Amino acid sequence: MDFLRLLAFVATWGFMWRWVVKNRGSWNIFYGNIVGVAGGLIVGLVVLSITFSLFPSAHTPEAARTEDAVTQNVEPTSLLPESESASTTVALENAPAFAAIEPDNTPSPADSALLPNYASRAPKSMSEKSVLEQSDEQGRKALTALSNKLGHDADSDKSMLAYVMCSPFITSTLRFPASAQFADSKSLTTQRFKDQVYTFSNILTARNMNGDDVSYRFNCSVQEKASSSEWTLLSLKLQKTDS
Repeated sequence: MDFLRLLAFVATWGFMWRWVVKNRGSWNIFYGNIVGVAGGLIVGLVVLSITFSLFPSAHTPEAARTEDAVTQNVEPTSLLPESESASTTVALENAPAFAAIEPDNTPSPADSALLPNYASRAPKSMSEKSVLEQSDEQGRKALTALSNKLGHDADSDKSMLAYVMCSPFITSTLRFPASAQFADSKSLTTQRFKDQVYTFSNILTARNMNGDDVSYRFNCSVQEKASSSEWTLLSLKLQKTDS
């Protein structure tokens, strides 16, 4: 179609140029050619505009934006580590028995970032769907991709998904959940037990009532309920890093 438009433009330009030169009247050949070039160009552009109106291009900006949107909606599977595959079977016969850590559930002073009696405020269980609804767009894509890739195989290593599910349990104990900042994986320790039980320990920084950032070492243990997308909180303890 683009070639036909170009052909129509050139043909119209040439025809009008020739027509003006032949019908130049008393003008000499030099002025006749100048007027023919200008007039033919104008008429050719008009014809070109008409062809664009009648036969729009397939590569419109709207189509390009639609293609970009489709590309952006692709699940970010590259974020998933290859070690966490549903097809990977991990032998857990020699795994240690899980023992819950007793939380430090004392009343919280004003300089603490934790709610009073924080351990009793954390929900007992949480579904992947509820965490998905509370996440931003990027978090929803990552969590959906994790769930789809790992499935609910009892033998698959779901350490990353379990760590994601630990986060809302932890933030539910804070005075200001939006201020929570988790340390990177360098300070994270992970332990896996039988029956899809996982324990994590890492550093968390959160805001207290005085406006100061306080750092805590947390220990969070969760378990996936069999054949479901529900996770149960088994143990949760937060303690100031300088205590």
